[in-house]
Amino acid sequence: MGMGIGTAARRIGAAMVMSGLVGLGQPVMGTEVDQDTAAPAQVFRQWLPAALAGDAVAQFELGRAYADGAGTVEDMFEAARWYKMAADQGNAPAQRDLAILYNKGLGVPQDYVQAYVWFDLAATRFATGRRYDQAVEMRNMMAAFLTPEQLDEAKRRSEEWQTESK
Repeated sequence: MGMGIGTAARRIGAAMVMSGLVGLGQPVMGTEVDQDTAAPAQVFRQWLPAALAGDAVAQFELGRAYADGAGTVEDMFEAARWYKMAADQGNAPAQRDLAILYNKGLGVPQDYVQAYVWFDLAATRFATGRRYDQAVEMRNMMAAFLTPEQLDEAKRRSEEWQTESK
């Protein structure tokens, strides 16, 4: 059995600089599921109601499920859609994973400016430590692919998002 695109994308991103960074969100209160033993479809169904109600962690988890084909059909477009919903609410793991999708053009058009923006936003949300360092490194790596004008635009978008989300 081959590796899914979502898994491959995550591993490619990890190989770039993330060294296996795939953070799990914290479960919504009252929806704790042992993801190691629960059937993937059960985990997917467990997160769906909270995700539909707007819970960012549940939306992130559904994005991961779609990216990996866990409990549902692998669908990078749907993964990006759920990651975006969570990312818009400030969920750092979703922001990081959405940035990876933009970097690779999986489920969204390849866009290094958007990848920079989402890595930058993730870096502002992660506490200091490994995940912060990795988000900063990925953001800086994206900057190397941008023209000075694109970099200015990416920084402007990130600052605008941060101002509007306060």
